[in-house]
Amino acid sequence: MFLWRYLFVLLGVMPIAAFAQSAHNAEQGYILLGLALIIGGACLSWVVQKVGLPTVLGELTLGMFIAVLGHYQVGFWAELITNPIIRLLAEIGSILLLFEIGLESSLKELVSIGRHGVVTAIIGIILPFTLGTWLVAEYIFGSQDIKLNLFLGATLAATSTGISVRVFKDLGILRNPACQIVLAASIIDDILGLIILAFVSGLVIAGKMDFMSVGHILLNVSIFFILALVVTRKLTPRIIGWILKISNEESMVVGILVAFCLLWAWLAQAIGLAAIIGAFVAGLILDEIIFRNSKQPFWYTRILEIKNNSESEYANHIIQNHILTEHQHNRLIELVKPLNYIFVPIFFVYAGMQVDLIQVANWQTLQAGFWLSLVAIAGKAGCGILLPKTINRWIVGFGMVPRGEIGLIFALTGRQLGVFNENIFAAVLLMVVVTSVITPFVLQLIVKRGLK
Repeated sequence: MFLWRYLFVLLGVMPIAAFAQSAHNAEQGYILLGLALIIGGACLSWVVQKVGLPTVLGELTLGMFIAVLGHYQVGFWAELITNPIIRLLAEIGSILLLFEIGLESSLKELVSIGRHGVVTAIIGIILPFTLGTWLVAEYIFGSQDIKLNLFLGATLAATSTGISVRVFKDLGILRNPACQIVLAASIIDDILGLIILAFVSGLVIAGKMDFMSVGHILLNVSIFFILALVVTRKLTPRIIGWILKISNEESMVVGILVAFCLLWAWLAQAIGLAAIIGAFVAGLILDEIIFRNSKQPFWYTRILEIKNNSESEYANHIIQNHILTEHQHNRLIELVKPLNYIFVPIFFVYAGMQVDLIQVANWQTLQAGFWLSLVAIAGKAGCGILLPKTINRWIVGFGMVPRGEIGLIFALTGRQLGVFNENIFAAVLLMVVVTSVITPFVLQLIVKRGLK
């Protein structure tokens, strides 16, 4: 009870007081205080972890609680929910999260399971898209509008694996083959989903198939990945080597990492892909070998001195294989993590803030959202059906279930084009929430019980 009272004071009373006391400088004031309360409130997600649940669930719940405060116009939360600065910081959080995942992932491992990723992604697109354009459109919404039916299918086909990846990290299974398949499939899924969105949007806008748009996207995607995985992997070590000749301090390394991440996120967004895909690819391109000439931390040099002066072979073996080598492998990740401790929780809290639970609290919308969510879960949960028995198909299937920010993008596009009315839009938002919230529970259950 104490924690709930503290949270109420933190998120309710303080914003009201601040809003009243600093009306002359309200915008800058409520952004700073709002960020402080969001980050501070997100720290309470450790309570969720203490009871055996992933921390991301606490962050999403906090965001939805803030959305309720915004709905009732408590303090400045209504303004903060739609504030472009908060949205930008949340996007940076998602970019840095996928960048860290890219650093942790091995390109060779992703290529080795690429075939499984392709199969998973294709099934994960076709199955929910078919269910959306037929089952959902006809039997849930009773629609005969081909544009609405296609947009419903496209929205259900979307995937956002940021939540699943966070759960994989919390559970320590990110390098599991099933989790790597989810990462590989999510890239392909994003590309296929973007093509479908372009196709359906072009159909809605022009009233006919726009093959030029689809062809243009395919060309951009091909150029992007060829540039990233062939040309850049050859040029990046040379460019970074030149920069490190200016300074090889740790601060320079952090600056290079963040700049490289944001550059590729921008490039992906510029050609029509999600920025998080560019960040993930940036992490794949970089490795510790590129930074081998940069300055090592003080503790590393001291341990290296101890190893060189030690006469114990066993001690040298432990130091080399369990300390120095591990540090070299995880060094870039450890440099990025402090930033992620701040920005990533903002992203997940912001995702929860975009869902107004009060607005969708009517029986018709709840019923439609319930059936829509069931179809959305079933459509993705079955995408690992053709994988070998040695791979945990349930982890792959439910790892692809969340719609997250990608689902929100599809839903907002449908709303802006006038395809989704208010009730359908609310039902789609409810589906996004359900698929995002249920995934951490199910994945944790699968891992703990060892379900295949």
